[in-house]
Amino acid sequence: MNILKNIGVFIFLILNVHSYGQDNLLIPTAPTQNRIPKNYTRKNYTNSLESLKDNYSQDLMKKAAKQYKNVTDVNRQGKWKPTTESIDSHKTPEWLRDAKFGMFIDWGLWSVAGYAPKKGTGAMYPDWYEDNMYTDSATVKYHEKNWGKEFERDDFFPLFTASAYNPASLVKMASEAGMKYIIPFCKHHSGFCLWPSSFTQRDAGDMGPQKDLIKPLVENCRRQGMKFGFYFSVEEWEYPIINENGALEIRLWRGKTKPYTKDLEKKLTGKIAVKNFIENYIVPQATEFIDKYDPDILWYDGEWDDTAINLQSYNIAAYFYNHAQGRKDVAVNDRYGLDDEGKTLRFKRGDIFTSEFHENDDKLDKIKDHAWEANRGISQSFGFNWQDTNDNVISTSEFVKMFVSIVSNGGNLLLIVNLDGQGALPKLQENRLMEIGKWLQVNGEGIYGTRTYSTKTEGQISYTQSKDHKTVFALATEWPGKKLNLKSVTPKKGSQINLLGIKESLKWNYTQKEGLTIEIPDNLQNESNRPCKNAFTFKITI
Repeated sequence: MNILKNIGVFIFLILNVHSYGQDNLLIPTAPTQNRIPKNYTRKNYTNSLESLKDNYSQDLMKKAAKQYKNVTDVNRQGKWKPTTESIDSHKTPEWLRDAKFGMFIDWGLWSVAGYAPKKGTGAMYPDWYEDNMYTDSATVKYHEKNWGKEFERDDFFPLFTASAYNPASLVKMASEAGMKYIIPFCKHHSGFCLWPSSFTQRDAGDMGPQKDLIKPLVENCRRQGMKFGFYFSVEEWEYPIINENGALEIRLWRGKTKPYTKDLEKKLTGKIAVKNFIENYIVPQATEFIDKYDPDILWYDGEWDDTAINLQSYNIAAYFYNHAQGRKDVAVNDRYGLDDEGKTLRFKRGDIFTSEFHENDDKLDKIKDHAWEANRGISQSFGFNWQDTNDNVISTSEFVKMFVSIVSNGGNLLLIVNLDGQGALPKLQENRLMEIGKWLQVNGEGIYGTRTYSTKTEGQISYTQSKDHKTVFALATEWPGKKLNLKSVTPKKGSQINLLGIKESLKWNYTQKEGLTIEIPDNLQNESNRPCKNAFTFKITI
């Protein structure tokens, strides 16, 4: 009878799952470190948006006007102008074309929550959690379960301590993984800056860890000879604006406005109201960062709903170019905004085009020899996601195949790594980076500093070539067996062919009918004798 009763209860629960509490059954419970702590006490910030306006806005706008005038003066006098003609004439630095591999550090307040609803394939965006916790129905339910209805966006600040953040270790790890440049998310769409900014109190100097998180990363990059980039969102989800009557309004994405309401206080903490979002805030803030940290790359984001003219991204880019002129070669990506017809400038304008999670891969045949960059996560997630496992973190084998394909098509890979809420890199990602680094130690000659070959792929083979066109690299993503036949390479008489990682030259034969046949020694048929795993690089002088 008890068994029948239990079965009946079970059937009742299944049939009445909605009324029984579907959220509790289907919405995941986060690990302890990714949900509201016991006895959490909310911090009340003393400065309201109104008091910030009354006490700081006038001084900030005066400072902004001075910075904006400096930008205008530099661009008027300098070589580079905020025009499409001038911007398009800028050349991609050789070092960026040579670098091939960079680290994109996706880290901010969202990392404390560390969540986005699972997807079978494609990208997930935990770094939108601060917005999705109000706007996305699945995330709203998750947030209510794990953080509570009363927990607001800015309640994450006391929990974002950066206690495990180690810039020296991160740069060392990037170097050992074979990366040549690092770009942290300096300011994402909520407006929180990882550096002390003069144009906001919503920064790491005033809130959260109360220290500069960018300066030590820059210093360690320079010590290691690694390039450093400035990721900067030119838009924000909300920003306080002073209207014509001197009252507060809230500017939304793409310049729409709505009346100020008190519920916004715990979403916009530290933002100082201005009259002109772009001229009093965006341009001065971005260019002050350039002055202070002297980055090598300017990596725009958040530009997809407004024109480059409105966003003044040309103005910032021209200043960036003029700031570096005669000292070093720098680069700006393609996320300037929309053109005058409302069409995206991605894959159209910029020193390096960006393909986010392979979204623009279909355009590669149209860009000819222009530098481009694949931008994707080491997992599916853009931002730390506590749900990431070995199943959705790219395997070393998958990574190598993807990376080889990107480089053979003339691209770089900017690989997103996701620090957790306190700034630690998850062990799973760290292990993968170390495996990638070991592969590059053997095969890097066929990757770094190479250019596209006349044939990009041939079966399981991807090709690159040296800049002087004297050497071709054939990268085999599967072990070729006892012989490797290549139709696309014609070596000269006496050419030397090597398998990278093996000192001895390989025997080969060429006929017009059969092409190039490379003999693989018997001892290499044993996996333990091979120089690496996952892909193998044959170096051919031509």
